[in-house]
Amino acid sequence: MIVKENFNYTIDGDDFQGIICYDNEIKDPLPGVLVSHQYSGCSKLEERKAEFLAKEGYFAFAVDLYGKGIRGNTPEESLDLMNQLSSDRNILSHRINHCLNLLKENKLVDDNKIAAIGYCFGGKCVLDLARSGAELNLIVSFHGIYDRPNIDNKKIINTPILILHGDEDPYATEDDLKKLLNELKEKNSKWFVHIFGGVAHAFTNPDANDESNGLKYNRDAMHMSWKIMKNYFNRYIHEKL
Repeated sequence: MIVKENFNYTIDGDDFQGIICYDNEIKDPLPGVLVSHQYSGCSKLEERKAEFLAKEGYFAFAVDLYGKGIRGNTPEESLDLMNQLSSDRNILSHRINHCLNLLKENKLVDDNKIAAIGYCFGGKCVLDLARSGAELNLIVSFHGIYDRPNIDNKKIINTPILILHGDEDPYATEDDLKKLLNELKEKNSKWFVHIFGGVAHAFTNPDANDESNGLKYNRDAMHMSWKIMKNYFNRYIHEKL
């Protein structure tokens, strides 16, 4: 049976509420996947992804990086929340690392089999997780934001990184992608990029329908990117390939 429940936690005295999802009929420790949210905060999108992962046999933790009850209800509110947290990448890195530790410490989770995935702003967050030197099996960015933080980070990135990118994404341009890849090369990272032609930002989100602002769901790219991610999970979590 798939269990889905709210998960409350505290970071530096502030309350947060994410979602955990898993199959309680699996008795062995489960591989864990951290799911980092897009700019409005932990939402139905991340909840759906957590459910999909649970059905595949993973323990999914859809994190909250803004705070309990703090969500963007309009694009303007969401952008303001994202910009506030992005203004101090040390805090962002601290929060996402705290969530990673919560996942690893959960008694239902095999802490030797851990991945982190992120959507849009969440892609930025999991990339910052990699930049911090965190060690997991794989990090996956879906239509993420690539800007490099102006903070001290580790000189080497230890975790393999998979980037799933739409070539018409106005928030992660071809130049932005090149800068990210140069950074990953500089830090001796193992990285992979899959580019979807004619695909805009937020391509995995069925509610994304704002072409004038570069936001557009793409069914093919959504399904293909998920299958690609699962293949990389097989290689880096399960060592099947």
